Amino acid sequence: MQRIIVEVGSKNTNIDVCYKEETKHIMTQEIKFEENYKKEGKLDKKDIDTLIERVKILNVVYYDINIYGTGIFKDLKEDEKKKFVEYFKEQTGRKFEILNENEEKILLEKGVEYLANKNN
Repeated sequence: MQRIIVEVGSKNTNIDVCYKEETKHIMTQEIKFEENYKKEGKLDKKDIDTLIERVKILNVVYYDINIYGTGIFKDLKEDEKKKFVEYFKEQTGRKFEILNENEEKILLEKGVEYLANKNN
């Protein structure tokens, strides 16, 4: 079974497909959440809509989609996080999980370990 992983960061959204133990990068889409947040003092509606449209496209093709927010998302105020996560779920039917610093660090370490093993 294939699984789609969507990692939404401060500047880019990465989409990968996982087949058992193999992962293949599908695409990177630039969405400048952090830059626009600093300008507006809130998440930019256009950025949110761009992400939602991308997930809606994925919804047509894939069943198992996991979406994780990193970077700017962990720095949002609790009420901003809650509002965004609820709106995202309402619009896409998908859960948006915001990783904390420790979770993001662990995943980064695992990714580096994977790449090191792959290149040997």
